[in-house]
Amino acid sequence: MQSKIVPKKLSKDKKIGVIAPADPVRDVCPDEVIERGYEYLRSKGFEVEEGNSVKELTKNHVAGLISMRINDIHSFVEKDDIGCIMAFWGGFNSNQLLDHLNYDLIKKNPKIFIGYSDVTALTTAISTKTGVVTFSGPGAISFAKPEPFDYIWEYFEKMCINPSEKVPIESSKYYADDLYFLREDDDHRIRKENEGIKVFRKGSAKGEIVAGNLQTLLVLNGTGFLPDMEDKILFVEEDETSAPPHVDRFMCQCKQLGWFDKIRGLVFGRFTEYSQFSEDDPFEDLLERYLSDADFPVLYNVDFGHSDPMITIPNGGTCSIDGDKITFMKAVQD
Repeated sequence: MQSKIVPKKLSKDKKIGVIAPADPVRDVCPDEVIERGYEYLRSKGFEVEEGNSVKELTKNHVAGLISMRINDIHSFVEKDDIGCIMAFWGGFNSNQLLDHLNYDLIKKNPKIFIGYSDVTALTTAISTKTGVVTFSGPGAISFAKPEPFDYIWEYFEKMCINPSEKVPIESSKYYADDLYFLREDDDHRIRKENEGIKVFRKGSAKGEIVAGNLQTLLVLNGTGFLPDMEDKILFVEEDETSAPPHVDRFMCQCKQLGWFDKIRGLVFGRFTEYSQFSEDDPFEDLLERYLSDADFPVLYNVDFGHSDPMITIPNGGTCSIDGDKITFMKAVQD
């Protein structure tokens, strides 16, 4: 087992290095949207350095050659003026990089790695192989959307910039899961009232966190890039393309793998409207099917996943659960 290593907090004298470990960015995302995300980060006092993988113009389904994407990561790890390595967004193929990373280099130069969705293949592998705490949280795209939620920055700041010994999670008042980029009036989000954290199984727990996109974590099963789930608290989410049959399949696999016999707690991020759970086919049915005999706390509708806003979760860090209360422990050093 790797000893735990916490990266240094992100200070104003350090840059945020932006990478594209999976899907291409340029020619897919409009330049003005990309710049809007960078301007938001600059408005918070941080310079942004864009990796070549983000700049790459490609018609392929990935953001350039594996060697280019790996070089972005290694060069940012080696640069003293980079304090945070943030994915622009996710996609599907971050796992291509895992066999090529220099884990010794990353371990010797621990930095904040952050992203969500498919990028959690990268963050999970780094935490597993090096012991460095990584983060499931916003990408640059999170700040490039119209009317970005202050809540997203607030929890990124609490975990990575101005850390407290304990960070209790309070639910956002509103959320948005609209496909704004498909509308003509794409300059705003459609906000909905948030029902807050829901409890399927009551209980208390404390333990080390494994956090990621559920199908991405399952892709890592059996590879050596996924930690043993023994005594872990598992935070998982799914994207808007994962309908009830897909989530059912993933949860069934988790049970068959024995994960639910090992973990101390389970927390699901909020599903979007486009995941198609409904009164006739509710997510609660899957909870009953696979977790009716769980002897650990099970929470859902928590602020992370493919809707906005999202919290920043310390992957490899520690949290406690008490009823519907989630508290993260400090995961960076001053």
